[in-house]
Amino acid sequence: MGSETEVAGSTNRVGVPLIAIATIIAGISGYLVIWAVPRQAGFEAYAIFAVFWAVLYFIVGCLFGFQQEVTRAISARSPSSDPSHRVSTVRFALGTAGVVGLVVAATSPLWAPSAFGAGNLALLVPLVAGALAYVGVAAGSGVISGLGLWPDLALIVSLDGVLRLAAVLAVLGLDGDVVQLAWAVIAPFPVALGVVLFRARARIRPARYVEGTYRSLYWNSSRTMLAAAAMSLLVAGFPALLAFAARGVEPAYFGALVLVITILRAPLLVPLTAFQGFLVVYFTARQSRVIPTVLFLLGGVALGTAILAVAMALWGTPLFVWLFGPGVLPVADLLAPLVLVSGLIAGLYVTGPAILTRGGHAAYTTGWVVAAVLATAGLVLPIPLGERVLVALAVGPGTGLLVHLIWIVRSTRVTASAIP
Repeated sequence: MGSETEVAGSTNRVGVPLIAIATIIAGISGYLVIWAVPRQAGFEAYAIFAVFWAVLYFIVGCLFGFQQEVTRAISARSPSSDPSHRVSTVRFALGTAGVVGLVVAATSPLWAPSAFGAGNLALLVPLVAGALAYVGVAAGSGVISGLGLWPDLALIVSLDGVLRLAAVLAVLGLDGDVVQLAWAVIAPFPVALGVVLFRARARIRPARYVEGTYRSLYWNSSRTMLAAAAMSLLVAGFPALLAFAARGVEPAYFGALVLVITILRAPLLVPLTAFQGFLVVYFTARQSRVIPTVLFLLGGVALGTAILAVAMALWGTPLFVWLFGPGVLPVADLLAPLVLVSGLIAGLYVTGPAILTRGGHAAYTTGWVVAAVLATAGLVLPIPLGERVLVALAVGPGTGLLVHLIWIVRSTRVTASAIP
C-alpha cells in the first residue's frame, strides 16, 4: 500500500508541472489567435469567427463528458476482471462519433442560419469534421489520463494549441476568409492525436478494453455529456448563446463583449479544463479526504479570481485598449465583474470531478444543468446586455455550485455513517 502511494505521489509531482506547462503553452496560443483575428479582420468579422469558435468548442465541451467517462472507466479497471464483462474502447469511441456527427448534421437547420448567418453556412462542413475529429481526441485523452500518462496528455494539449496558432496565422497571412480560418482551427485535432497515439502506442495497449457493458458506458456518458453540454453552454458556447440574446445590438459592441468574455475567463477555465482528467484521478485517490480537498482547491480558485479581478480593476482598461484599440472602451466597465462571475464557473470545474469519482453522475449533471438553465433565463431579462451577462453568469453557476457542494457534503456523511 505504501509503495502505491509513493508511485501515485511521484506521478502527481511529474504530472502537475507538465500539464501546467502544456496549459500555459495552449493558453498563450489561444490568446494569440484571439488577438490576431480581430486585429487583422476587425471586430465585425471576428464576431462571425467567434460564433464558429463558440459552436465548435461547445461541441468539444460536450465531449469532455465522454472524455471523463473514458478516464473513469480506464482508471477503475481491474486486470483480473472477467473478460466477458469488457468492451472495446475503440468501438465505444466509434459509436460515439457516429452519434455526434449525426446529431450535429441533423440539427443544423434549426440553429446554423441564426448562429452563422445565411451567407456563412459553408462553416457547417468544417464544424462537422471538427466534431468527428474531436471524438478521437476525447477518447485518446481519456485513455491517457486514465492510465496516468501525463507527459503524453501534456503533449496533446500543447501540440494542439501550437499547431492551431500556426495554421490560423498562415491563413491570416494569406488573407483567407472565415471558412479557411475554420479549417485552420479544426486541423490540429487529428494531427495532434495521431502524433501522440503513435508515440504512446505501446503504453496505451492495456487500455484496449474497459470493464462494463456498452449499455452502462453509454448511459454514464449520456449523463456526463449532458452535464458537459450545460458546462460548455456557459463557457465555450456562451458567445453563440449570447448571439441569440443580442439581436439589435451593434455588431462592434457585441464583438468587443465576446472578446473580453473569452479573454477574461481563460486564465481560470483553461487550466481547469486541461486538468479535468487529472482531477478525476486525483479525487479517486483521496476518497477519504474529499471535503478538505475540495475546499482547498476552491480556496485556490477564489484566490486566483480575486487577484485577477483586482488587476482588471486597476489596469484592465488601458491594457485592453493597448492590445485591441479603443473599440473595447464600451465594455471596459465589465472587466472586473466578468472575472468575478467566471470564478463561480471555475468552482464547478473543481466540484464536478469530485462528484464523478463518488458515482454521483445524476448530481453532477443536475448542478451543471441548473447553472445553464438559470444563466439562459438571465439573458432574457429586460436590462442592458452587459448587465444581463453578469446576472446570468452569477446566478446560474452560483446555484449550480451550491447544488454540487450540498451533494458532496451529504454523500460524505452517508459514507461515514456506513463505516462500522
